[in-house]
Amino acid sequence: METNLKDQDLFQVVLDDDEKIVRVLRPHKGRAWFGTIVLLILLSVVMLPFGICMIIFHTPSSPDVEDTLGVGIGALVFWSVICLLSIIATILWCGKTVYAWTNKRVLIRTGYIGVDYKSLDLNMVGALSVNVSFVDKILHKNTGTIAFGSMASPMTTQTVSKFNFAFVYDPYRVYKDVKAYIDQQKSNATTK
Repeated sequence: METNLKDQDLFQVVLDDDEKIVRVLRPHKGRAWFGTIVLLILLSVVMLPFGICMIIFHTPSSPDVEDTLGVGIGALVFWSVICLLSIIATILWCGKTVYAWTNKRVLIRTGYIGVDYKSLDLNMVGALSVNVSFVDKILHKNTGTIAFGSMASPMTTQTVSKFNFAFVYDPYRVYKDVKAYIDQQKSNATTK
């Protein structure tokens, strides 16, 4: 997705006076929803049959009837609450998560209740990696994750970093664009 003015306005509160946004990206919503859908399916496969069986097969004459009925109803309520919270969390995350890079920093805007910003100075970026996972491949959405590492915030594995552009569209192109821009900025800084 290309940068639009509305997305650029989301970062105005954290930009320095002389800082300019180069590009803004949003995560691919379909890829973001995939994890939630898989969680709900796995939870449904376990919790729904268990809860329904506990309710259907309880014996009314048994002294433990309230216990089995309560466990069955509890399992269904637990399943419902987890489903609802997962859906709400995904909606909030997709709505608030936006990535950008400026002439000075990499910025990540995210949050569930409030809005949080993380930034990493371009001159501190020491490593970049792009990861197209198995899930990205099977979904055929051309998505992936770009991780940024620095001395202060190293990548512990190829994609585990505090600074990730998760589920971005066309990750190899974005990787090339970000890397080229960072290299250009570092080159300009050394020639001054």
